[in-house]
Amino acid sequence: MVTTPETAEKRIALFAPNSWAFDMADALRVTSFNGAAGVTLVLEGRFLTCDGEIQVFRFQHTPNTDRSAASQTFAMGDGWLMNLQVRALAGTPRRGQCFVLVEVVRGLTSTQEPLGTLLQGYASATSRLAWPGSLIMASADGAGALRSLTGTDPAANVEISETVPTNARWRLLALIATLVTDANVANRDAALTIDDGTTVVGRFPSGQNIPASLTTRYVWTSGGSRFAIASDRTVVTPIPDIWLADGFRLKTVTTALQATDNWTAPQLFIEELIED
Repeated sequence: MVTTPETAEKRIALFAPNSWAFDMADALRVTSFNGAAGVTLVLEGRFLTCDGEIQVFRFQHTPNTDRSAASQTFAMGDGWLMNLQVRALAGTPRRGQCFVLVEVVRGLTSTQEPLGTLLQGYASATSRLAWPGSLIMASADGAGALRSLTGTDPAANVEISETVPTNARWRLLALIATLVTDANVANRDAALTIDDGTTVVGRFPSGQNIPASLTTRYVWTSGGSRFAIASDRTVVTPIPDIWLADGFRLKTVTTALQATDNWTAPQLFIEELIED
């Protein structure tokens, strides 16, 4: 279609009232907080120039993988932003893993003034964040990503200790670990503690004495009741439904832990969000 001054004026009159006006000093800025591997985001949409031409744009953005902020700015020129969507082009982030903010900013250099928020929420390969249309969501809103994580395998006579990563928020659903006791005669009793990096805010003892030369599986899980299965050497201890901010720690405290008693690497079942 050939654009004439008349058709250009009609397009501007039709779309401009429902669009966001840009001039040469304005840009789109995308900021991401991502904890998934191999993610590439794509920003796609349409832009109406002052000449009445509808241009399709497609910008790619690669987030960091350690949940730290990655930011990128895209110049748009003079005209009107008609619509915009964000999706995962590569990788398979789930809700709770890749949080995205798209703003209109004034300035194309390191000095930028935010003018408005277009999109804010979790991006994935199967759903879209769209402007106009999507709600402005906080990172702690809604359900997170369900993850099964293998923790660090401690040395003999060393307790389990796992720290919530920077910019992550964990809902602990279960922690499972095995304690192998040596031949030294003593009754061990293991507890799971939660602290904020310094101060203990929760302690959940198993209440079961474990003697020498045994292999015992401990399960701390949300809800339920305390019980033990003697034939399977499994001890189950309930914990409350609890969210942990970054820097919080999950640690075992074992009464009468002996020199060659050994905890295995814990397996954690968690719900994860980006910390707001």
